[in-house]
Amino acid sequence: MASGLAARRPRVVPLPYQRSVLPNGLRLVTQEMPLARSVAAGLFVGVGSRHEDGAHAGLSHLLEHLVFKGTARYPDPGGLSEAVEACGGGVNASTDRELTVYSAKVPAEAVGRALDVISELVFRPLLRRSDLRGEKPVIVDEIRMYEDSPGDHIFTLFDQLLFGAHPLGREIAGTPHSVRRATRERAVAHWRRWYRPDQVVLSVAGATTHAATLQTAAAWFGDVEGWLGAVEAPAPPDMALIPPEPTPAGSVRVAFRTLAQGNLCIGMPGVARDDPDRWALDLLGTVLGDGMSSRLFLELRERRSLVYDVATFAATYADCGTFGVHAGFDPDQADTVLTAILEQLERVVQEPISAAELERARAYTRGRLQLRMEETGAVAAWLGTGESLLPRILTVDEVIERLEAVTTEDLLRVAQRVASPDQARLAVLGPFRSRRRFERLLPA
Repeated sequence: MASGLAARRPRVVPLPYQRSVLPNGLRLVTQEMPLARSVAAGLFVGVGSRHEDGAHAGLSHLLEHLVFKGTARYPDPGGLSEAVEACGGGVNASTDRELTVYSAKVPAEAVGRALDVISELVFRPLLRRSDLRGEKPVIVDEIRMYEDSPGDHIFTLFDQLLFGAHPLGREIAGTPHSVRRATRERAVAHWRRWYRPDQVVLSVAGATTHAATLQTAAAWFGDVEGWLGAVEAPAPPDMALIPPEPTPAGSVRVAFRTLAQGNLCIGMPGVARDDPDRWALDLLGTVLGDGMSSRLFLELRERRSLVYDVATFAATYADCGTFGVHAGFDPDQADTVLTAILEQLERVVQEPISAAELERARAYTRGRLQLRMEETGAVAAWLGTGESLLPRILTVDEVIERLEAVTTEDLLRVAQRVASPDQARLAVLGPFRSRRRFERLLPA
């Protein structure tokens, strides 16, 4: 009887990562990769552009820049980068809608240096007034750089069209005007509000151990609570994550610019991060426009020579998402390109995808994921993002199980829910002035 019960117990699969929570609330997740020669580490701060009001748009991104100008141990600009690059490693940071990330990757023997540098950036910045003055023109130039890149700027135009005045519809870096009027007091307040141990995740992957990382992280916080404590700063507004109200289906935005190539994003509201349909939507995006064997690539580029670049895109947030298609094209072919994309969207809404095509998409997605997770930086990002944004970290095997469970019926249902052309919004950038010519091509 006992052996029979044991046989029916669910198989317990050990997690590939370890997790600890420090007394001050900092969460640590690590994954040992003994065959790796490197270690990647990241501090994930739970704040992004979505947590800002309109008057302080771009503040999270500005703070990401400002901390690099000097910290307690590295007061001179460039000191942190020099410390990491001296061993062949690199340090970087990025700001997104709901996260700010500080990361470093180094040879395994220099793991202590990587952890030291990112902890300095997050927990011991100087935030000097002079540095803020000097960094503002740099950020304004960065904003202009993205605006001058049509392939990047079209996505900002689409977000603005879909989400309107909601924070998800704003450029992550803010505007030149909001950056120029930012104050040190507000930057310090933003740092105090969000850069607390209980708002931060430390993720480490590679040739190191959980115990060693835990010991290092526990020693960071001798005087963090009092750092910059003497600086008076106004309390920042507590921005709740208000769900956006997307603009009506059929909305069109045309941005005129004298360019040799046109760019468009045609898309619609997608799904939230925890929506069970996200796995079917991932596979639908693969079928439509991920890779050189996808439907859009084969039809628009290989068969009809209408575009050089065409692909699906998707984003998931806490309570919503986006899904759509981006293309760059000859302006003279704008109507033909848009019509061809709409035809492919209508096709996946009306016709079930074959089992063979689903399996190809599944194998492609599964393989790309498995290959990516051989790299220490990708593993650290996976763990840090999952711990920061999801109810719990999903393992690669769990994600593959969810992809394996998707059926052709799921794809058709999700296509009808998300990808129907009559739900589309369209942003166009290039030598176009008339919005009406594009409005008449969209389904009524």
